[in-house]
Amino acid sequence: MGLSSVWIFLWCFSVFYPRAAAQAEACRTVVQADIVFLVDESWSVGQTSFFRVKDFISAIMSSFQDNAVGAEGVRFGVTLFGDVPRMLVALTDYSSLEDLLRTVGDLPYGGGSRRTGSALRFLVDSVFSPAISRDFTPKIAVLLTTGRSDDQVDIGAKAVADSGITLFAVGVGGADVSELRRIVSEPFAEHLLQCADFSLLKTLLPKLSRRLCFSASEPPRPVKTTQPSDEHVVGPRDLQVSELAHSSLRLTWSQATGDVIGYRLLVTPLSSKGQLLLSQQRQLDLKADVSTAVVTELSPKTEFSLTLYAIYPNLIGNSETITTKTTLLPKVSNFRVIEEGLFSLRLGWTPPLGKLNGFKIFIPRSNRPGLTYEQLLPGDISSHVIDSLEEDKKYTISIYAVYPDGPSEPVSLVGTTLKLVPVKQFLVQNATTDTVQARWASVKGATGYRLTWASPDGHIENINLGDTFNFYMIQGLHSGSDYTFTINPIFGDIEGPVTTNKVKTLESSAVQTLKVSAVSTSSAVVSWNRVPGATGYRLAWGPTPEFAGQDRPRQLALNSSTTEYKLKNVAHDTEYVLTLYVLFGSVVGPGISATFRTSPLGYVSNFKVTSYTSTSIAVEWSPIVGATEYKLSWYSDDSKPQFQYLDRSVLSHQIKGLNPQSIYTITICAVYGNSEGPDITLSQLTSAVSESEPIQPVRELKVVDIGVNSFTLSWKKTPRVSGYKISWIPFLGGNEKSQVVPATSTMFTMDNLQESSAYKIQVSPVVGSREGSPVLVTARTLDLPKVEGFAALNTTESSTVLNWTRVADVSGYLLSWRHISVLETETETLGPAFSSYKISDLQYGRTYIFSIRPLYGEVEGPISTVYQRI
Repeated sequence: MGLSSVWIFLWCFSVFYPRAAAQAEACRTVVQADIVFLVDESWSVGQTSFFRVKDFISAIMSSFQDNAVGAEGVRFGVTLFGDVPRMLVALTDYSSLEDLLRTVGDLPYGGGSRRTGSALRFLVDSVFSPAISRDFTPKIAVLLTTGRSDDQVDIGAKAVADSGITLFAVGVGGADVSELRRIVSEPFAEHLLQCADFSLLKTLLPKLSRRLCFSASEPPRPVKTTQPSDEHVVGPRDLQVSELAHSSLRLTWSQATGDVIGYRLLVTPLSSKGQLLLSQQRQLDLKADVSTAVVTELSPKTEFSLTLYAIYPNLIGNSETITTKTTLLPKVSNFRVIEEGLFSLRLGWTPPLGKLNGFKIFIPRSNRPGLTYEQLLPGDISSHVIDSLEEDKKYTISIYAVYPDGPSEPVSLVGTTLKLVPVKQFLVQNATTDTVQARWASVKGATGYRLTWASPDGHIENINLGDTFNFYMIQGLHSGSDYTFTINPIFGDIEGPVTTNKVKTLESSAVQTLKVSAVSTSSAVVSWNRVPGATGYRLAWGPTPEFAGQDRPRQLALNSSTTEYKLKNVAHDTEYVLTLYVLFGSVVGPGISATFRTSPLGYVSNFKVTSYTSTSIAVEWSPIVGATEYKLSWYSDDSKPQFQYLDRSVLSHQIKGLNPQSIYTITICAVYGNSEGPDITLSQLTSAVSESEPIQPVRELKVVDIGVNSFTLSWKKTPRVSGYKISWIPFLGGNEKSQVVPATSTMFTMDNLQESSAYKIQVSPVVGSREGSPVLVTARTLDLPKVEGFAALNTTESSTVLNWTRVADVSGYLLSWRHISVLETETETLGPAFSSYKISDLQYGRTYIFSIRPLYGEVEGPISTVYQRI
């Protein structure tokens, strides 16, 4: 600013403050000085008197107009104090007298109590802090007050004097003169001024301005160095903003030391030029035990000065100040297109936190100013549909949140409406004789689909499906026919382009031949013919109802190239029913069933005593196919049972350590892994010590003919015998029968045996009254013939016709059927001439079990079973 501008300003100022300016004496002798006015703003001052105080301060400052104002000359500061001190003008703030006087004229009046002691401490610690003060420069303060302090002043006054500050005091009205004398610098008469009322302040201008000029022209007072006290009081530290939003923030700090009774926080907004807007300053009083505070009701995108003081019983502690800037008003987040339509776009977003008036969505015009679309929405919604758009067109859409403080920044996206497109990846597959599976890729935005199929004779059918469908099973087709399938997407009332596919249904979808071969005690081989078009097979097997509990039902899926599978680990001597289903994708075609019975565990045959003594018995036997070892056990009435496992290659064994002239029961069975076959038992009397040569056993005993109810035995003639004793008993228990035949006999037939039963047969040589060691064989009578060719043909929606091949010499047939998931069975007894039978009143879509047995009088023959889906 030029010298002429300063004089113009001072002339204007003299017009507004004629009396004050006229009575201040100009000072021209000062080179450098720091002068601070410490002004009482308590309630006892009042608004009107506060204006007079500001006039008085301005007049004093104007008396230094002939000196350089700023960093290299005279600096001025103003601190107001009531409950807490407020440094509204720092010594470093201004380098222009014009700007300084304007700020003084705008100082706000705060009110409050009068804590002069805290203000003096603040003067030392903050106003004249080492960071602000200049070395070798006079430090001067002018205290203006109108009453007695509400806190102790002695500590603060001593700190002022020790810091080399020259302190003047102007006492107005009811000011406590004795208190002021303890505060001001010596000599008291030179530094203490008084007037009766604020209206008389102007009378003190000549005297105060002259004394200030004199003090400012002298060298600075010395700073008194003192020993540090044991307890150093430290104000709040590490002040920082831990949370920041558009209208609030959270401060945290490390607590001050000493006897803190509270904290005071000053929140002051800054102008765009970084100046404190004191008229908008807010004050928050906080408790002594807190180290965090939340400040609310802030303006967004605004810089704030935050000053925190610790309050002690007799003073205001050191302060710490930081500046921060609130954030922008929160924008809408996650703004997105939820769903595209042909002529619409559904939008979604996540609303920001805070109080909202609403949202505004708009689409700017691309070729001229203005908006294509604009909509104001309530603040409690998070989605919106824009319709009446054009097909297959890009739109730039913007949204902003509307707050009570104004709108947020907009958020934009680009959305594109849908185009009418056909269905892609339309597949018609897994055809059977009467069904196909249609699959397709979903079309974005489609509200549904129309699926149509036409037969070769021109018959057309269609179905409308919802937008969630991408698969449909078409049923009721004719076998071996070429069909045309079409599909098109639907968009509301508009149909999209058509996609076409052609497929031929199968001539037949069932397995025609199912065979079981290579049946053993624990395995069987299942084979079948390949079905064209099948994607796989499912094989299920389990015991028939008569053998329930012998094994568990099982099933497995096989690929389409498999036509043979070996069943393993099945139970021995158990009848199984197995069913093979044809798979066409997820569709299960018709099944075909068959039954088989695993072989029983083998009996050890030709088990006999080859020699014996008074202490040993030698036995031998024939090998058994599939046996892994043999278990041989023996006991007598006067000895404990003993046993021994022998390898499968061992076919004879000598039992030693026996008692003379004792009857031993000897048992052998074949072992198959973890299972033991049936036991075969014989008895032998050990000889006395002096007994003659034993009787030779029967040789080459074998079964030469087996019938349904009979066995025929043959053997070689044994020399020097008088006959043979033949005995037989059912293996599973029953009455034992025996017969003695002459020595000339080498064959014998046993009649009236039970069909399908195993027998244990022993032949012993007889010499007079003595009976030699028996030779044991086992045999099983034949099964009764079973019904062959049992099948379900000509199946309709509610009936089926069962066919079979007649069995010779039967007295009739027992036919039974039930639903696969129901235990109740229906039966029908038919005469021997029947070879087919029609069953009605069946339920469509259900699977039934049909069984048939031949009847031989009151005896039922083996069962034959077939599964059929209606």
